[in-house]
Amino acid sequence: MSGKQVIPAEEGAEKIRAAAEARRDAAMVVMARTDSLATHGLDDAIRRLNMYAEAGADLLFADAVLTSAQISAVVRNVSKPVCVNMGFGLRKRATTPLLSGKQLQDLGVAVVIYPRLLTAAALQGMKNAVGALKEGLRAEKVIERPDLLASFEELNELVGVKELERIEKLYLTKEEYAKKYRQ
Repeated sequence: MSGKQVIPAEEGAEKIRAAAEARRDAAMVVMARTDSLATHGLDDAIRRLNMYAEAGADLLFADAVLTSAQISAVVRNVSKPVCVNMGFGLRKRATTPLLSGKQLQDLGVAVVIYPRLLTAAALQGMKNAVGALKEGLRAEKVIERPDLLASFEELNELVGVKELERIEKLYLTKEEYAKKYRQ
């Protein structure tokens, strides 16, 4: 995003320290993010990430790294594992280059996230289905496109209909049960 602003590094470090000290579950990971690469450059982002590591962060994340070389520099120059945002995961974007999991691993990246993958895929799927429906409404014969939709059975499995029915049966009165499930 353009127009980013960042808080002072010292303030960020104190926020990380507070989160780390408030941690009650040893399995909880405190991830520290900085957007300062876009506003203050690579050296500042590395400096901030090291401050955040010292303050108690377990995982470090510099947003919007622009090249593989920058990713490598972050990994080499910070004291804790690094997370990289691959955005869509299957499509290039204006900031971080699209790299494979193997390439990221070879650069020393510990964690990769794909925060826009499912939302963007769902949106594209909806656009494709609505486009096919529009085409079908104008056609003189039915156009079947099962490749664009999950089946009714898949949808029911995904939302857990069998489990819901099992729970429903536990709490129906005998009369409701007989009425609903009589064959």
